[in-house]
Amino acid sequence: MSSRKGPRTHGRSAGETGLPRHYLRHVPRIVSMVDYRCLSNHGSDPRFEHHTEPLSVIPMTIRYAASKTSNSHLRFGPASRILWLRAVLTTAFLCGFLLSKKLWITSRSYPLAPVSGSLPTIHFPLDYIVFIALLILLPVIMISSRPRRYILVFVGLAALLSLWDQSRWQPWFYQYIFMLASLGLYSWNSSELKEQDAPLNCRRFIVASTYFWSGIQKMNVRFVAGMFPWLMKPLVRLLPHSVTIFPRFLGIIAPLLESGIGIGLLTNRFRGISIGLAVAMHTLILLSLGPVGHNWNSVVWPWNISMVLFVITLFWRVKHLSLGDITNVGIPPFHKLVLVLFGVMPLFSFFGLWDSYLSGTLYSANTAKANLSVSDNVRAQLPTEIQRHIWKGASGENRLGISDWSFEELNVPPYPERRIYKAIARQICGYAQKPSEVLLDVQERPDWLSGIRPVSRYDCWHLK
Repeated sequence: MSSRKGPRTHGRSAGETGLPRHYLRHVPRIVSMVDYRCLSNHGSDPRFEHHTEPLSVIPMTIRYAASKTSNSHLRFGPASRILWLRAVLTTAFLCGFLLSKKLWITSRSYPLAPVSGSLPTIHFPLDYIVFIALLILLPVIMISSRPRRYILVFVGLAALLSLWDQSRWQPWFYQYIFMLASLGLYSWNSSELKEQDAPLNCRRFIVASTYFWSGIQKMNVRFVAGMFPWLMKPLVRLLPHSVTIFPRFLGIIAPLLESGIGIGLLTNRFRGISIGLAVAMHTLILLSLGPVGHNWNSVVWPWNISMVLFVITLFWRVKHLSLGDITNVGIPPFHKLVLVLFGVMPLFSFFGLWDSYLSGTLYSANTAKANLSVSDNVRAQLPTEIQRHIWKGASGENRLGISDWSFEELNVPPYPERRIYKAIARQICGYAQKPSEVLLDVQERPDWLSGIRPVSRYDCWHLK
């Protein structure tokens, strides 16, 4: 009886190892990620003492992994970032949907704001069917070995649904939908691993530009004097009174740091520092808005966690990446669209030509606000679920809190655009007998230095 010998691979061809050639092409990169000594688990077995090179163990490991999953070439190869990003993105999307369920259906009291009044209303139960379909597609995208078709269906369906209510254009949704759409550029074929650069660079630009413009939007006196102290209030309570001046000073440099993170992520020299600053910033935000702090706006909690994971997965240990790599003239058309929407269009928000929430203004104190006043007659006719959001103002008027209404029912802030506030007021005007019974005061974006907000008033006659 002959004794079995340990596996030997030295000198054998690709066909003799039983592996496809495209797997062996990526073995050097896989070796840099996996310690072959940990894979063998043979200790001092003399049969393996002569195997001094990692290539003797790696082919067997890859062949075993390939038998377990069709995406093994991604998991062990350089495109593993794609898989991690897909998992993080679909999970974050799912959390955002579940935390804002009523935002995505029409059976609610908070008014819809479709992009056109000619769009037909999506009635119950069709609104629930569409929403459930989106929820089902997300885990399918996560586990599918070829998710491209499911991604395209999800993106198309979610984009169409958002046309029926502009309040759905929340910052996290806007970012997620384009990042997920970028995966549609990826073929998910093992023979085309190099194509990962397009979706990865597209996502990198989205993340970096989000930081950059968010910092720019916060460069105003209302953020420094109002919003930032409110954000830091839960943390300031932990500091001695003698150092409470520190958060106020930080309110001046915080916008610069945030914009600097976006720039630093695209530079080789400052990428590591920027990653650390991004992780620290989101940790502070979670402590401030989370259960131990204000316990407010829970829909952005998973967004902050996902941003940390996005930064680490997209930028950690990336040695050579520059803005020139991302803006190369040979990039796909969708990538060019992303460069315009995330890199250029936010500038136009300062001139009222682009929406605030599509320009990184969340928690910047640089968005429009609105107050809605109604007469006693209108208040009495409003449904109970709307009446509970009305309180008496300083002059005895009935104030309908649009922000409170949106947060309580939809768990998202109101979309801060004049046309949205006017659409909400029009619905309330349906209960008025006189135009003056409903008054809408829109406070426009504040001056960045003085903080003064221009105010525009509308009654029902002006809202027609």
